[in-house]
Amino acid sequence: MRKLRLSAAAIALSAAIWFLTPLRAGRNDSDPIGLQAADAAPARIERVAPGSVGFDPVRLGRVDEAVGRAIDDGQAPGAVVCVVRHGRVALLRAYGNRRTVPDTVAMSEDTIFDLASLTKVAATTVAVMQLVEQGRLRLGDRVDRYINGFEGWRNPDNVRDTTHVRIVDLLTHTSGLPAYVAPAKLAAQYPDRSLPDAAVAEDYAAHCPRLAEPGTEYRYSCLNFIVLQHVVERMTGVGLDIYARDNIFRPLGMSDTGFLPDGRLARRCAPTTVSGGGELCGRVHDPLAREVCGGVSGNAGLFSTAEDLAVFAAMLLSGGEWGGARVLSPLAVEAMSHAPRGYEQFGRTPGWDTWRGYTGTSGDLLSESCYYHTGATGTSIVIDPELDLAVIILTNRVHPSDGGSVARLRSEVANAVAGALVES
Repeated sequence: MRKLRLSAAAIALSAAIWFLTPLRAGRNDSDPIGLQAADAAPARIERVAPGSVGFDPVRLGRVDEAVGRAIDDGQAPGAVVCVVRHGRVALLRAYGNRRTVPDTVAMSEDTIFDLASLTKVAATTVAVMQLVEQGRLRLGDRVDRYINGFEGWRNPDNVRDTTHVRIVDLLTHTSGLPAYVAPAKLAAQYPDRSLPDAAVAEDYAAHCPRLAEPGTEYRYSCLNFIVLQHVVERMTGVGLDIYARDNIFRPLGMSDTGFLPDGRLARRCAPTTVSGGGELCGRVHDPLAREVCGGVSGNAGLFSTAEDLAVFAAMLLSGGEWGGARVLSPLAVEAMSHAPRGYEQFGRTPGWDTWRGYTGTSGDLLSESCYYHTGATGTSIVIDPELDLAVIILTNRVHPSDGGSVARLRSEVANAVAGALVES
């Protein structure tokens, strides 16, 4: 058994020392993703003793126990957990191993993770909401306004009766689009195109069968966010990776966040699946994003660290501003934290998930105002505006053979964090 279960005395003794260690200790700022570190605004987020932001440090040590159980049970090789409250970091810890095959490498706090579907909220959704608040895009706009020929849903009883897909339908996963499409299917359907070719995914989404009338059924779909990516790119004239770098990550000083991390950063990336085709390390795990979209996709492809996501979470909790940089307006952040009018029954905000009775990401004790998202590689971020709190869990549970599950861990950590909160 790994010795992760610290005694109450040990936790109390170490809290004042460990939690006050400078947040950027050990990081290499010469290795930014997608931008020059010198161009980035300072992103230092203060690291404090848990008690100064309302946590009992001994109770907060139960996070160690939950992560230790998951690692011991083989659900993930390792993890990095970060807790943010009142704009400061109360906990940032690395557990277990970053890699177990072919050799063992210990996890570190500055490990860069494949965020998988956290891309949908950290890049694509924020980009869309920026365009909304600029008055350039409306949530009620039809998608075919931006993508020519994008088909709506046709009533089978009257083919002339069409319900068009709108931006809000994509953001809330109520568009009626299929959940996914395998690259092999696209290769067969577009034999004259050479993959990767992001235009293939766009064309497929524009014309594939609609499985339901928009706005009537919830179906989580990566295609929704690939379409949103192309809407953003049409309107801004640049790729999503460049837009997000210049308008989200660079202003916030998130210098370890971006698409397509270069070889210099491979030593800090957590590998995902190892198969006959080799190891995926620094290359997006999602096949559609990797093989069809070339690593830059609205549904997946973003890489980041727990520290950078702490800054992102602090920005949301402070109403869209951090370190003097305003990324979103307070009302845009507010809109992302609630279901749009008429969509309340689906439990989805623009981009984010909320409690729907069967998803346990936010646990049992955090407030009803929580919104959150997860990633298939084993990542998650929970935002609780009422408690001014965020919980970030980054794992590579798919390493080495896609056999782990951190669904229970997410809930256990959320409960441990909530149970440690003793002051407002």
